[in-house]
Amino acid sequence: MSEKKYKVSIVECCSYNNREVKKALEQSLKNINFKFKKNLKVLIKPNVLGGFEKEKAITTHPVILEELCKILKKHNAEIYIGDSSDRDTKKALETAGFSYLSKYGKIIPFEGLSKTFFKINNQKIPLPDLLKEVDIIINVAKLKTHILTKATLSVKNLFGCISGKLKSDLHKKFPQEENFSRLLSELADIVKPKLNIIDGVTGIEGNGPGTTGKIKKSNLIITGKNPFALDIIASEVMGFNPYDIFTNKFSDINRKEIEVIGKKPNLNFQKPRLSKANPIIRPLVNLIPKPKISFNKNCTKCKICQEKCPVNAITIKEFPECDHKKCIRCLCCIEVCPSNAIYLKESGLKENLKKVYNKIVSF
Repeated sequence: MSEKKYKVSIVECCSYNNREVKKALEQSLKNINFKFKKNLKVLIKPNVLGGFEKEKAITTHPVILEELCKILKKHNAEIYIGDSSDRDTKKALETAGFSYLSKYGKIIPFEGLSKTFFKINNQKIPLPDLLKEVDIIINVAKLKTHILTKATLSVKNLFGCISGKLKSDLHKKFPQEENFSRLLSELADIVKPKLNIIDGVTGIEGNGPGTTGKIKKSNLIITGKNPFALDIIASEVMGFNPYDIFTNKFSDINRKEIEVIGKKPNLNFQKPRLSKANPIIRPLVNLIPKPKISFNKNCTKCKICQEKCPVNAITIKEFPECDHKKCIRCLCCIEVCPSNAIYLKESGLKENLKKVYNKIVSF
């Protein structure tokens, strides 16, 4: 029997206790036969979506990074920890609890770095020169659902390599799931992280990746050398058909090529609401008005949604308003809202159609 091309490790880790995380990371690296060389220049790319405290399970937990840094320091590595968040990355990194990690390496917002343009999905996109100056990139994502791309794992996490407002502009150019996912896949092929780790001790289910999702305790650290192979297995763990996720589909990696080391549970994450309609009723559903961006009483008028909307569809008055004629349903506003104040409101006709369908099925 021929050896599998890709190895993905699944290790149980039930808390962010330093000792337990250290043990899980060491076992993960052993499982995929990953060994660090001496004196490497290393960039760690966490998931720092925005200014969210670690307890909210939206950002990579700092203890994962701390224990990873300790392993790297044993090999005399020069460490950089960098990302670009939805806004004010420096503050977001601090809020996520990363400040104390400066004793291990340099913490860098990508916005201020020199950049080189790359052609990605027929767009000229600047990426930090640091990505090519380091010897190895370690991509440390979270186990989360995503209201647009279904899941946000290793490949989606690399979108943070793109700085500032350009991320919103790209959502405007690629508002649909398939084209946006093509962008992500090509970006991953350029960045080429050599080690990918998913922090699944806690994550997000439902309408993730931000505050509109719900915290899901999964007690796992999932690791692999190839980000696409890792995402295929991680999405299976979440209860998805992995090839329903476009970034997995675009990889051309066959599931049979992947060897899983460790026990793979099916955690049946609650899926985002924008999942595909049942094929029986899809023709009818497609004729119904699309769900609209709506706001609830949690709104604090922080104006982050207004700032991040790529088509300027949101205005903050006495209460937030969305110009639905302008809205492209990229869902950036839902992703960045810190207060769980924005949601998609289905049309009454669609809700009634679902009820009728459910009654027919249960008859």
